[in-house]
Amino acid sequence: MPRVQHKLGFTDLLVALSTALWFIPTYIAAEPLKVAYTEFPPYSFTNEAGAADGFSIDVIRRVLETAGHQPEFVHSTNPGHTLELLSSGGADLSTFMVTTPARLEEVLATQEVGSIKLAAFTLRTSGFARSEDLAGKRIGVVKGSASTSAARMIPFAEIVEFQQTDDLIVPLLLGEVDAVVSGQEAFTARLREANVFGKIITLEPSLVSMPYAILVSETHADLLPNLNQALDRSLSPATIKALRESWFGRDTYLYEKPAFWFVAIAIALFTAVTGYLGVRVLRYKREAARALRANQANDLLVNALDELNAAIVIYDQNMRAVHRNAGFAKSFPRLVPQVDAGATMADLIGVSYKAAVVEFGVNDKSIDEFVSDVIASVEAGMDNRRLVKAKNGLVYEARDFRLGADHYASIRVDVTAQAALQETIVQQAEELKLVNARLESFAAIAAHDLRSPLSRIAPLVEFIIEDLDEAKIQVPQQVEEYLGLLTQQADAMSTLVEDLLTYASAGTQNGRPESFDPCDRLANVLKIIEPPEGFTIKTPQAMPQIFADPIAFETVMRNLISNALKHHGKGVGTVEVFATENLGHVQIHVSDDGVGIPEKYQNTVFEPFKRLSSTVSGSGLGLAFVQKTVESWGGSISLSSSPGEGCTFSITVPRGQQVEHILAS
Repeated sequence: MPRVQHKLGFTDLLVALSTALWFIPTYIAAEPLKVAYTEFPPYSFTNEAGAADGFSIDVIRRVLETAGHQPEFVHSTNPGHTLELLSSGGADLSTFMVTTPARLEEVLATQEVGSIKLAAFTLRTSGFARSEDLAGKRIGVVKGSASTSAARMIPFAEIVEFQQTDDLIVPLLLGEVDAVVSGQEAFTARLREANVFGKIITLEPSLVSMPYAILVSETHADLLPNLNQALDRSLSPATIKALRESWFGRDTYLYEKPAFWFVAIAIALFTAVTGYLGVRVLRYKREAARALRANQANDLLVNALDELNAAIVIYDQNMRAVHRNAGFAKSFPRLVPQVDAGATMADLIGVSYKAAVVEFGVNDKSIDEFVSDVIASVEAGMDNRRLVKAKNGLVYEARDFRLGADHYASIRVDVTAQAALQETIVQQAEELKLVNARLESFAAIAAHDLRSPLSRIAPLVEFIIEDLDEAKIQVPQQVEEYLGLLTQQADAMSTLVEDLLTYASAGTQNGRPESFDPCDRLANVLKIIEPPEGFTIKTPQAMPQIFADPIAFETVMRNLISNALKHHGKGVGTVEVFATENLGHVQIHVSDDGVGIPEKYQNTVFEPFKRLSSTVSGSGLGLAFVQKTVESWGGSISLSSSPGEGCTFSITVPRGQQVEHILAS
C-alpha cells in the first residue's frame, strides 16, 4: 500500500538528530526487540519488498529508537498467534493491538496509544442517514474480524462475509450489499486509494470504539516504564498528525477538487454568456421598438410576443384578425387563409373544431354554444384559458383575452410534453401512494410491535444464564430446557418478522432490472447453500440471458433450491436447475425427485403463511415472496408435481437481449 508523501521541517530534523545522538550508546548496546505484527493495512502489512511497513510500524520504530532499542519485526498470522508468540518468547512486544480484558490476563500493555472505530459505510445515494437505518439490511464484513461482532449490533442485519477488506468495495458500489462494517480510518484510506471516497459515506454514530496499545511479554515487564516515557516523548501531536496523513491521507480541500474548478469555470462562462446575451437582447428590443413604433399593429404584436412566444393572432376592436406571427403558421397552417382574410375570433375558434383541426371535448354543449360563451367572456374582459388537443396529438394551452382598449389576442402554446409528464406523474404518484401506504403501515406495525421486544428476549436469556453461572447456581435440567426453548421460539419469531418484512417489500425495493447471465448469479447462490449429505445439486453450464434484478434473482433461486432440499422428504436425492426458451421469454426450472406435493395443495402453496409440513421450520412466506418478486419483473411462476415423483417450480422472465433490443428501438 503506497504511503502519502509529506515533508519534514528543519525543526523536525534537529529533534530527530539530537534524539539519535542521545541514545547512540544504549542503542548499540541493547539487544534487538522482536516485534510481532499482522496483516492489517494500513496499520501494519508486508510491503512489496517483503519488509514490515505501515502506520503502527513507523510508530514502533520511533518509540523503540527513542527508548534505545532496535526493532526486529516478526510476522504473525493473526492476533491469536501474536499472543502465543508473546507468551512463548517468540516475540517481545507487538504492534498496535486492542486491549481486551482477556488479552491483558496473558500479557502486559503500555499506556493507551489510540482507538479504532468500527463504523458502517454505505453509498451516498442509498438514502441511509444513520446506523439505525440499516436494520434488516445486507451488511458486508471481513470474515473472522471484529467487524462481524459490530455488525451483529444492527437489529436483524443479514451478515455477508468476505475474505479481506478490499473485497468489500466492489459489492458495495454495485449494490450487492446495503452497507459494510469496517475500521473507519483503514477503510476510508482504502476508499481514497481506490478513488471512490466521494461515492461512499460513513454513517453516524460509529458502532463501537476499541482502545489499542503496544502489548508486551510478561518477561519484559521492565520495558514498560521506558516504553511509556518514549511514547510521550516521541509521539507529539504534530508527529502523530504527519504519520496519520502519511498513511491514511487527509480530506481534500475544496480548491483541490476538480469539480470546484469545473463549477467555477462554468459559473464564469455562464455569467459571461448571460451578460452578453442580456446586452444583445436589450439592444435588439431597443432596435425593434424604434423600427415598429410607427406601426401600432406591429407594436401590439411585439407586446404579445413579449408576453409569450407562441402561435399568436391579433384582432381589432371588432375581433377581426389583423396580424399573426410565424409561429401560428407553423402550428396551424390550415387556418392561415382565414386569418389572412380577416376572419373573426369566433370564426377561427369555431372552424378549428368543425374542421377537426383540434378535438372538441365539451359534451354538454354544441360547438356554437361553446364559442359564444368564450367570446362573451373575452368581451367581458376575462382571460379565457383552456387546454385543447390537436388531431396530430399535440396539446396546447389556449388563451383568448383583451389586449389594450381596442384590440384582442389569441395565443396557443404547445404544452404536449408538460401535459404528458403531468399525467404520468399523477398516475405514478397514485400508484406509489397506494404501495407505500400498504408497505409503510405493515413495516411500522411490525417494527414497533414485534422487532423491539423480540430483540430483547435472546439477550435477556443470555444474561440470565451468565448470572446463574457467575452465582454458581445449578438450575434443574428442565429449567435449562425451558430457557433453550425460549431462545428458539424468539429466534423463530424473529425469522417470521424478517420474512414478513421481506414479503411486504417484495416488488417495491428491487434494484434496476438489467440483462445478465443467470449462471453467474446461480454460482453465487450455490456458494451459500450447503446441501445435506446424500443430496446433489445439478446446474447447467450455460443459460440464456434474462432481464431482471440480479440481487433479487439470487434471493428467488436461493428460496426455490432451499425449499427443494428442505421439503424433499427422502434421505437422498437430486435437485436440478435447467432453462428453456419460449416466445421471447426464459423459463428457469428447479426440479427435485422428492415426495412431491398432493394435487389438492398445489393451488395454495403460493399463499402467504401456507405451510404443508409441520416438521420443517419456516414461516410459510418463501414461495409467496418468490411469486411477488417474479411478477414485479413482468414474469410468472408455476408448479408441476406428481405424488411420489417430485415437483418442478418454473419461473418465466423476459429474455435479456430481446428486452435490450426493444429498449434500444
